[in-house]
Amino acid sequence: MRVLIVGGGIIGCATAEALARASAEVILYERGAPGGEASSAAAGLLTAFGAGPRTQFQDLAIASWRLYPTVAADLRERTGIDVELVRRGTLYPFLDAGEISEMTVPEPLATEFGAQLLDEEQVRRQEPALSPKVRGALFVAGDHWVNSQRLVTAYAQAAALAGVEMRTGRSVARILVADGRARGVVADGEEVAGDAVLIAAGAWSGELVASFGAALPVGPARGQMVALSHVPPVLMHCVHADDVYLVPRPSGELLVGATVEHVGFRREVTARGVGELLAAAVDIVPALGDRALARTWYGFRPWAPDGLPILGPWPGVSGLFVATAHFRSGIMLAPITARLMAQWILEGVPSIAVTDFLPDRYVAAGRG
Repeated sequence: MRVLIVGGGIIGCATAEALARASAEVILYERGAPGGEASSAAAGLLTAFGAGPRTQFQDLAIASWRLYPTVAADLRERTGIDVELVRRGTLYPFLDAGEISEMTVPEPLATEFGAQLLDEEQVRRQEPALSPKVRGALFVAGDHWVNSQRLVTAYAQAAALAGVEMRTGRSVARILVADGRARGVVADGEEVAGDAVLIAAGAWSGELVASFGAALPVGPARGQMVALSHVPPVLMHCVHADDVYLVPRPSGELLVGATVEHVGFRREVTARGVGELLAAAVDIVPALGDRALARTWYGFRPWAPDGLPILGPWPGVSGLFVATAHFRSGIMLAPITARLMAQWILEGVPSIAVTDFLPDRYVAAGRG
């Protein structure tokens, strides 16, 4: 089977690699460099634990989280790239001691993720640099993080090594649909036939859907981020407050993120965005106020109105699939998305429940 994938971010590269390892012929189109947009801009948080009722989204995240240790080791063995999987856990601070007494940590996931409530003294032992206003925290030992730039590069290299034809610098203008079936794509004026087409173009996926006369409400949510010098380190754990998260990387940087802005494809870092991030970071960790500003950047995270990914076959069009709208969870969900999309494309059915993510919720059957 020949599969054409449009989009060379983390989702496209991971799925291409999974399909090629299952003996599919795969051609991946990416108009820029693999991972050059949202994937490389991400902080790389791997957070799957949730204190609320179980949902299909949480099940999806947990399944992906469980894959990551094997994924990281496998990518390193095959490509030589260390994706810097860090397993020191995350602190979710409380500023009101009453929040701690109201919080419950559900089993059995609490045991697997090492989630526990910490009082003020315990928090100080974990992270002395936290503001005195922090009165306690939820600590999730199972929260991990990776270097997203290294991860997407490793996936792209692994895909190429598995036999994927990486057509970078090639822009797909149109998905070819005729007689209720996806027939291929038009890339830089050339028609290329395929047995299946996967749209994994992130925030640009809606433009491709429009090329065959349909619609999908996926657009960009700009996220600005800041990196501070972190030598010597101020924090050992990730700290995730209500309005900012702080991620210490082995490289000696501390990532500060991230804004969520619905401003279209405006390619700019703004004074307001950076200022708000830095103010929130210094408020929760005052010592960061004396750290040097290393760099700033932004990414366009693919967002759908209900905040959930859009995964699965396009209704009424055989051979057409979509994997987009991962929003803030693209890195977290990449391994399980790749596995599920490969199963869908090659076997016709995914291995776990995904009805909440089907494009059917936005698309009337037969359109396109």
